[in-house]
Amino acid sequence: MLIKPSIDILVVENDITILQRCRELLIDEGHRVRTAECIEEALDIIQKHPGDVDIMLLSLELPGWGGMTLIETLQKARREILIMTMSDNCGEEAIEAMHAGAYDCIRKSFTTDRFWIKMNRAIEAFRLRHQLDILTRQRQAALTKVRRDENLLAILQSLTDGFVVTDWQTNIVLFNEKAAGLFDLTEEKALGHPISVSIKSDELLSFFMRAIKSDSGLGPLMVGEEPVVKVGEKALRVHVYPVKNETGTVIGAAGLFHDVTTVSAMDKLKSDFLSMVSHELKSPLSSLLMQISVVLDGLAGDLTAKQSDLLAKAKEKTKGMITLVNDILDYRRIQEGKSIQKIESLDVAEILKRTIELMHLSAEEKGLSLTCEIAEELPSFSGDRGGMEAIFVNLISNAIKYTPKGGNVNVTLNKAGKDIGFKVVDTGIGILPEDIDRIFEKFYRIKTEQTRSISGSGLGLSIVKGIVDAHNSAIHVESEVGKGTTFVVSLPAESG
Repeated sequence: MLIKPSIDILVVENDITILQRCRELLIDEGHRVRTAECIEEALDIIQKHPGDVDIMLLSLELPGWGGMTLIETLQKARREILIMTMSDNCGEEAIEAMHAGAYDCIRKSFTTDRFWIKMNRAIEAFRLRHQLDILTRQRQAALTKVRRDENLLAILQSLTDGFVVTDWQTNIVLFNEKAAGLFDLTEEKALGHPISVSIKSDELLSFFMRAIKSDSGLGPLMVGEEPVVKVGEKALRVHVYPVKNETGTVIGAAGLFHDVTTVSAMDKLKSDFLSMVSHELKSPLSSLLMQISVVLDGLAGDLTAKQSDLLAKAKEKTKGMITLVNDILDYRRIQEGKSIQKIESLDVAEILKRTIELMHLSAEEKGLSLTCEIAEELPSFSGDRGGMEAIFVNLISNAIKYTPKGGNVNVTLNKAGKDIGFKVVDTGIGILPEDIDRIFEKFYRIKTEQTRSISGSGLGLSIVKGIVDAHNSAIHVESEVGKGTTFVVSLPAESG
């Protein structure tokens, strides 16, 4: 097998000095280099020469769009390009970039040695992907009879990331030294045995299973995604891809594991701090809201019209802060796997009726029609009462918030095959197709002229998705801009 000897690298940097230094270092090692000084120029190069960019060396301090926007764009359209970032300090923005899909970060004050330590790792990772592509096209025999090509083994053993290949039954047939160190693998104990025996992670096993089943409807749900998985004390960014023979038949799966334990530890530190601050704010904010309500109700004396108006606005802002604090605490519980407090047999119809009663006032104040249709004799559902209430409240309140005056919000609960179907249909502003893929991300809010005045934390749908997943349920959304949005949640009914 031939290994690509040199790499096509695009350097995107608006500091000419740094740009030229990177270019010279790369050319001196025999790599082909293109340069761009802005995002627009970089995109133009990628569009005009789609096969001529293997690695992008991208500054995070670019004007205009910014490097993060380009990373997100390429992750959707050109995932085969490996992205290395450059930054003055490789701090929080660089960590965010790595979570978005960038491989690593180089400080702009780099020495030549430090530059090549980082770049060689990126080049190794790219070459592995290239070599794996060759492997999937040329290997005709079953993976259990893989002949360990010297060039392939040399690449695999020199990688700084772990690499594991399984056959179609998830038995390990190949792994490199880094994987051996990460998972304590030995040839005697690992080769020919299921990956679940050597690597204790149900989540990781599910990724390999879905990659192997990628020619069915189940596989594409996870294939090509890059989640962070906990294995023991380690946090690993995982890439899992199906391996196919010449006829296109899936004969196994290959996984690449990048250790992000340090990055994850920093994330946990930030998350713990945010949780602590939220806990500390909850009590005084609740007390403040109560005191404002007392004064606004006239219990502390008469108020002028202007004073009442100011206090009413302060009350609404305080309510918004309390909602934000509660959303942060709820999302933190989901992250910690504590979204389910108590599993019990639930009458979801009764929970929905009480939720509708609470939401009617909000709909009336906005001049909306809120209707609810609940089928009779619905089966019970095993779940967490608080979780179901959060799903109903978040989806219905969102429909009310994003539907203009005079619109309609219709809620239905009925039997849908073996499931209980909960549906919220509104005649609101709708969601653009490019936003639908991101609405369940934490803190993501759609930014348009119509949504500018609508308050919210951007956590509501993330919380809903976390609770739905924890209950082994499903959520689906359809929307058309200017006509409205439909959310459907499928809850598995109790059997018998």
